[in-house]
Amino acid sequence: MGDASMAAAVQMLVAQLAVFQALLLTASAVHKALRWSHSTGVVYEFIGVPRSMAASVLAAVMTGELLAGTLLIVPEYRAMGAMLAASIWALYLAFIVRAIFQDKRDIDCGCSFGRTSRPLGTSQVARNAVLAGLAVFIAGVSAIGGSVPARGSQVLGGIALLALYGALDQVMALQPLRRGEIS
Repeated sequence: MGDASMAAAVQMLVAQLAVFQALLLTASAVHKALRWSHSTGVVYEFIGVPRSMAASVLAAVMTGELLAGTLLIVPEYRAMGAMLAASIWALYLAFIVRAIFQDKRDIDCGCSFGRTSRPLGTSQVARNAVLAGLAVFIAGVSAIGGSVPARGSQVLGGIALLALYGALDQVMALQPLRRGEIS
């Protein structure tokens, strides 16, 4: 494969990953909006924001997620959107690590689309580290090599990645599987 075709393949991969991250961030914002009361409680308990400011902080978080998702779709702003996404994932990662070090593993981080009572641990840390790393990769490739619009196949690929992400999230929620137990 020549340099030009390799660069084109990487740009198509980046477009697909950008669609995935845009969809995930948008779904996250919508999920927070649909579960507003629960989400404000998470902002208060997990992040530690005073109750009086929880709704405003939640609105700002949702706005950031929606902005990052929108910017990721627009090729000219993809690098900027990816850096915003990386910042969001890294911030979520920092809050998860803080909770683990404070021995608050059972606190609800609002990290899942489903209802789950799984304790915070390696899977949440790894997930957010991978998401942040992917966003940095998207930003780097977009800044260096430019961005291409997402075509139909990249959009479908991004949707498929979102479906796989959701399935993995549900598999990781299975307590017997996570503990190595057989029930």
